[in-house]
Amino acid sequence: MTDFIAIDFETANEHQASACAVGLVFFDNGRISKEYDWLIRPHHSIDYFNPFNTRLHGISSRDVTDKPQFNEIWPEMYRLINNEILAAHNASFDMSVLRQLMDIYDLQYPDLEFVCTCNIARKTWRQLPRHTLNIVGDYLGYSFNHHNALADAEICGKILVEACTYHNCTSIDKLAEKIGMRVGVLNETVYYPCSVSNPTRSKRRKHETLKISELSKDNVNPFGVFSGKNVVFTGTLLSMNRQAAAQKVIDNGGSVSSSVSKRTDYLVMGVQDYAMFADGKQSSKTKKACQLIDQGSELKIIDEDEFLQVLEQQEETPQRNNMVNQGSPGRFR
Repeated sequence: MTDFIAIDFETANEHQASACAVGLVFFDNGRISKEYDWLIRPHHSIDYFNPFNTRLHGISSRDVTDKPQFNEIWPEMYRLINNEILAAHNASFDMSVLRQLMDIYDLQYPDLEFVCTCNIARKTWRQLPRHTLNIVGDYLGYSFNHHNALADAEICGKILVEACTYHNCTSIDKLAEKIGMRVGVLNETVYYPCSVSNPTRSKRRKHETLKISELSKDNVNPFGVFSGKNVVFTGTLLSMNRQAAAQKVIDNGGSVSSSVSKRTDYLVMGVQDYAMFADGKQSSKTKKACQLIDQGSELKIIDEDEFLQVLEQQEETPQRNNMVNQGSPGRFR
């Protein structure tokens, strides 16, 4: 099958340019041929570790004190990935990290294509309740150290190989054609995301409305991952309807609004709408969110996969303390 490179970033805090680790795993004809990984000291303007992130990946400021910044490893990394095809699980996150690193250090963009193995898994193993890396990896029988950059990249690559085998495809191009996937592109002048079609979306889901007054507050966890955060949803979610997603926010200590305002902390976009947003197409909610961000708001725009990741993290560490809740959820992997 097509040779490719699996990539995974870990971040120090809620800023996507705060990469503290990256792993690259090379696959030649479906087999691992070589591996690279680096610990990274974040850019001086965002050089701090959110306890939430450290709890996930185990990396702290002590671990990167004597490590290079990203611009120091970029010449070698650029040589390795330029003009190649990358695979990432929840590629919208990893490509955003890469793009923001290019911008914060004023580095030369690579010229590459990329695919999202989360999208691929969603179209391949539809019976799974969610398609996060650990759930798909476990389903396929892989045991690994989740949130370790090199281990995550390796499983990401194996998921792609398994999907090609499942669909009897000998190349990534043939896989893309079979599952209705558009391969993403990133270079100095062009960015568009990897996306998949969703022909099964029903009219009811497409036009659903969120009934905030009907949300229950009977089982609220005051130390949940959305504690003190206000969330707005836009677009259609694939994993659940908006009402169920909003209830999960309430159960985890947050609040939900129907429109974007200065009190909004997160705008959660359905995966297809997020792909459109990355292409420059904006709804009224995303326009308002972008205006607030331009005015200095710390509002974050995240996609459905990232939203599911933060819920997964609540399951991993259900008894969070107040120290953790002082920081914003950063890495939704």
